[in-house]
Amino acid sequence: MDMPVLFKDIEVEGRNFRLNKMDARTGSFMLFKLVKIITPIFKNLKVDNIEDISLDDINLTEVMSSIFSLPEDEFRYIQDNCLKVVEEVLPAGPAIVLDKHGSYGVLGIEFNTGLLMNLTIQSLIFNVSGFFAGSPLSSIAKGLNISQLNLKI
Repeated sequence: MDMPVLFKDIEVEGRNFRLNKMDARTGSFMLFKLVKIITPIFKNLKVDNIEDISLDDINLTEVMSSIFSLPEDEFRYIQDNCLKVVEEVLPAGPAIVLDKHGSYGVLGIEFNTGLLMNLTIQSLIFNVSGFFAGSPLSSIAKGLNISQLNLKI
């Protein structure tokens, strides 16, 4: 049996971060939230076999409309739980990005929307991607991975 991957180190905007796994209960709930968002997208796909789905088949406007229609409390729940498991790797040791009280734990992040969204999306994908392993949806999740992006707004 393979050892579970409990963290992943990434670099965003020249800064080093560690994505950690959520506990299984939180991760399961996040998966249900994600499925709620993406389900309307798949009902409109015009493919005969789910294995034939590619990122090119997905209407990104529909994806964004599902996300934009999230109530603020649901969005905050998702974002907060994603950011609570992210640490910035610093010379003095890791610093949590968002603590359990919702306070930022690293400098220069509270007004950097692009960085926060990048970390939120990467944390979410890292935490739910194991569920899609071996399924046709894994290629879509890989296509949505923005780990190489260096978002600057």
